[in-house]
Amino acid sequence: MIVSSCRERFEAEGNFKNENFLVVEGFINVGEGITRIKLSRVTGLNEPDELVSETEANVFIEDDDGSVYTLNNLNNGLYESEELHLDANHNYRLRVESNEKVYLSAYTTPVISPRTDSVGWTKGADNYINIHVNTHDPRNSTFYYKWEYEEVWEVRSTYVSKWAYENGVSRVRPADEVRSMTYCWPNARNQDLILASSAQFATDAITLFPLTRFYITDPRLGWRYSVIVKQRALTLEEYEFLQIMKKNSSALGSFFDGQPSQMPGNMYSTTTNETVVGFIGSYTSDLKQLIIKRDEISDFSYTTPCYYEPAEAFLEDPLFQSYLSIYQTLEPIYGPSEDDAQPIIGFSVARRECADCRIFSGTAPKPPFWVEEDEGDVE
Repeated sequence: MIVSSCRERFEAEGNFKNENFLVVEGFINVGEGITRIKLSRVTGLNEPDELVSETEANVFIEDDDGSVYTLNNLNNGLYESEELHLDANHNYRLRVESNEKVYLSAYTTPVISPRTDSVGWTKGADNYINIHVNTHDPRNSTFYYKWEYEEVWEVRSTYVSKWAYENGVSRVRPADEVRSMTYCWPNARNQDLILASSAQFATDAITLFPLTRFYITDPRLGWRYSVIVKQRALTLEEYEFLQIMKKNSSALGSFFDGQPSQMPGNMYSTTTNETVVGFIGSYTSDLKQLIIKRDEISDFSYTTPCYYEPAEAFLEDPLFQSYLSIYQTLEPIYGPSEDDAQPIIGFSVARRECADCRIFSGTAPKPPFWVEEDEGDVE
């Protein structure tokens, strides 16, 4: 006897209210720096499992002295302030206006974050590079910490394209164009919540706390890698809120996982009784940067992912134009002539991704802190 069955989509039964709760993420950055707030809406139980960016809101920081600071709408659910220097002697709250409704956070007193002692790295026996952070509070009064980080690394094209062939005409690329195709700086931010508490220790110190890790052959280690870590202290209330959020978002799905919990945030609607998800505090933050160069890592084994050798393509080939959708021109091939002029009869070519790092790495500008040592001459 053969028994077969098919998986069917699960549709939750019952009369559920279709409330698209507002989700508010971020914090008010006191002192130097910008404040970045992310707004989104949750979807219904039977709808796609993702948040929808809230792109039509107005967001403000308000202090207890009546000052108001407007955040710029970046049109992707992110709202960002100018470089502010908010006074730590004031209390602050967040104001969100969306769909003719007003949402407020409670006024919070700024929490002063201790300095980060160091950000370092080790190479484990498993050939993973482990990035870690060390910190402590000499006042012995912080206990709760959160970290965010932004990575930037350098990517170099395997081959340099100094010539272009466009619309039947060849030209020498300007040095700036060659450089933009040869050197790229992808970047990324952490997507998970990174939290730690020292409340259970005798001293308020966090040692060798892991932030991220990647294998020794990772492209981030190809030339130079930078990570800027932002540390901030938390109140106990926000730490507990973020712990619940972390468990709800990343530790559900098996029999032994914790059950979803109500998140007691400090955001509320002034016009309705709807639920708002979010906890907005005000804090100073501390930045620490780590840079790793490829020659600092023993047994370094990164190799370029481009395994294609340059080929030759000739203008008279009827398929030459179609080649240009796959290949990037590198250097011209000259043909013989009866006079001093040597006509271009073709080009050495390489696959486009091997000669233009922007294809996979994007067009993010070179970071202002990046040094130019070890960069080859592309003139």
